[in-house]
Amino acid sequence: MSENDTIQKKSKSQINKAVFFTSALLIFLLVAFAAVFPDVADKNFKLLQQQIFTNASWFYILAVALILLSVSFLGLSRYGDIKLGPDHAQPDFSYHSWFAMLFSAGMGIGLMFFGVAEPVMHYLSPPVGTPETVAAAK
Repeated sequence: MSENDTIQKKSKSQINKAVFFTSALLIFLLVAFAAVFPDVADKNFKLLQQQIFTNASWFYILAVALILLSVSFLGLSRYGDIKLGPDHAQPDFSYHSWFAMLFSAGMGIGLMFFGVAEPVMHYLSPPVGTPETVAAAK
């Protein structure tokens, strides 16, 4: 066996069996529960969602605010100038190019999501007319 083969074998990703199989079992049990008892699962999932919304929405807002402040601090402080690579490396893209790529990605995901979701939303809750009818689909 050559040194190259040894390096390739070591670089293959390994599955943490305990984490993988525990997660797979949990997902399987949830899906099986929802498939076998759809009404009970619907009631329980709605109750769980309501409890999270009622009791933990403040945590979500706090977490987003803290992450935004942390990222802003890192970007605007001296730590924002740290290069991710060798000292002599030049950026592959300018600030303008990065902004254009991020803006395009944001617009693209918005178009992909709302391209599918908006017709469904208008079908289920039309501005005028009866929902979930042929007229609402037009």
